[in-house]
Amino acid sequence: MRIVFFMILLAVRICHASEPSNGWSDRFSEGKALLTSGNYAAAARAFREALGIAVHSAVTDQQLVELHDALAGAYAEAGQFAESEGEYRCALALVEKAEGRHSLNYAFLLATMAILPTQTGNRDEVIALLREAIAAHVRVGYSENITIIRECLAQILRKEKRYQEEEPLLLDALADLTKQKEATPALICSALNNLAVLRFDQGRYEESINLQEQSIRVWQISSGKEHPSLIAPLNDMALAYVRMGRFDDADVTYRRAIDICRRTLGEDHIAYGVLLKNYAFVLRKLGRGREAKKMETQGRMIQRAVNRRNGVGATVSVTALRSDPTVSDPR
Repeated sequence: MRIVFFMILLAVRICHASEPSNGWSDRFSEGKALLTSGNYAAAARAFREALGIAVHSAVTDQQLVELHDALAGAYAEAGQFAESEGEYRCALALVEKAEGRHSLNYAFLLATMAILPTQTGNRDEVIALLREAIAAHVRVGYSENITIIRECLAQILRKEKRYQEEEPLLLDALADLTKQKEATPALICSALNNLAVLRFDQGRYEESINLQEQSIRVWQISSGKEHPSLIAPLNDMALAYVRMGRFDDADVTYRRAIDICRRTLGEDHIAYGVLLKNYAFVLRKLGRGREAKKMETQGRMIQRAVNRRNGVGATVSVTALRSDPTVSDPR
């Protein structure tokens, strides 16, 4: 399982948000700052309060879409997937009414909602709509929204093990970014991480590790060494170490990921639970069975609690963090 880069998608979206109206701009700006720092639960509270003020103010539908979108992304990063889906659906309804289902904004929102763990149904219609959106809008030139749609579509295809269709989307996304003199670091990290996951699925573990190392370097330069967005590439890199039998390297990598997760996201976040379960496998390989049992039990308890909160059974962990079937529960 793997962390999905909800924060990346949201951060890029918010950078282009229109200037908010007086009355809720302070809370909106506060939410953006909290989001950037990795304090997702507090960001969600700020966006929720801003939305509460905005609905009673003279705001445009576009501004309401931006607020629902921001709140949806913050909820997703905080592990509140059911709440996130609800906000995305509110935003989609507004955009559909104003622009129709074939607009770029509709496709963007649909793509970011479709990678939520709550989205487990038939994906064929979503895949078709996203492909149509890419084809219709790519000729207008580079767009960060198109890059993000490509990456989301690649993640959807990955769930169905359609790797041959996934790869060109990821390579196109990276090609988009290389054309830009100042591409958003978060998008670069997302593209590198997603390609690394594909290489892992293809059994190309050394390449996967090299790509994750690149992603980690970019994150550390742009956001520091303790940002929660480092958890995803660290977890994925540790899984590659496990597949290669490099358990000491996996041990060090997991301990760093767990430490960052505990201090930034908290011990009740789904990512923390999956990390503990993944690390338990490594501990067993290192002959530390008692520690492994304790961590695995704690991880399962956290996952069950999150599943109950989201009301989606055992599906939450599927996209919260990536795990190897030899390490944790099969997907």
